[in-house]
Amino acid sequence: MNTKINNKLSIVIPTYNRASFLDYSLEIHIPLVKEYNIPIYVSDNASPDNTSEIVNKWMEKYEFLYYYRNKKNLGADLNFEIILNKPNTDYIWLLGDTSKINKDVLANVLQQSKKYYDLILLNDQKRVTDVETQVIASKEYLLSYVGWNMSQMSSLIYSKEVIKNANFTRFYGTRFIQTGIALEYLAYRESISVKWNKELSVGALKRNGMMKTSWQKDTFDIWIRKWTNFVLSLPPNYSLESKMKMIQTHNKRAKVFSFRNLLLLRSEGFYDMKQYASYNKFFDISLGSTNTFKFLYIAILPVKFTKILVNIYRKYK
Repeated sequence: MNTKINNKLSIVIPTYNRASFLDYSLEIHIPLVKEYNIPIYVSDNASPDNTSEIVNKWMEKYEFLYYYRNKKNLGADLNFEIILNKPNTDYIWLLGDTSKINKDVLANVLQQSKKYYDLILLNDQKRVTDVETQVIASKEYLLSYVGWNMSQMSSLIYSKEVIKNANFTRFYGTRFIQTGIALEYLAYRESISVKWNKELSVGALKRNGMMKTSWQKDTFDIWIRKWTNFVLSLPPNYSLESKMKMIQTHNKRAKVFSFRNLLLLRSEGFYDMKQYASYNKFFDISLGSTNTFKFLYIAILPVKFTKILVNIYRKYK
């Protein structure tokens, strides 16, 4: 039996207070990576739950599982930086503790890791349908057509050169440090080589009784303000046109502000006239052409009525 650690690909999982998700993630992924001796690195941001017990349990079953626990919560950004710098493999896959990969995707990624790319990019839950699998050599094309999908951390597999040269601190507080370090590195390269994979997709971990902590209460702040600020802050080597396309494509294609999602936000008390007044002046830049009346109409709907509409939708979905 080959017990030599894989030096081509590693998986890193930053985590905080999600022991049940992490347990399920390791249950699913360890049997997959064991076949190839792919190391997994877990960085625990001082979780108050039983994360350490969960990881220790799995370390007894897999010799290439490594665990690091911060003495205090350092914040998500620094935790990302710490864990991404742990491996010494050719490629480093940043996997969210609520994300799922399957056997075929892993095998394909491992095959691609035998070649050199700056990045290997995967689809997120098959949401990119109009960009065929290819090696992308144009920075403008990357930003314009798949840049919006790069907001999803589990879709990113970095070459070690990206991590070695990453300016992490510049993207602290943006909510998109995982995207920023890659795009800034590429911006200053004379030529780039990014393997985009339409057919290889990352999924979401789902299990009855497990609920992911939601960022819904921050939806407007993240996708109207922070996402827009983040993309516009990328190096001037990227054109304004490409940046605007990246900003607006995400909010259209991810359907963050669809009628249904707005109803859901309103029903849970995360959207009202106060938020409408604060953000509507930024709709044009963040969303492009959109039906602003929809935002106003839902903001003034009674919460009880929106709850009824949401329940009807769920019943007949």
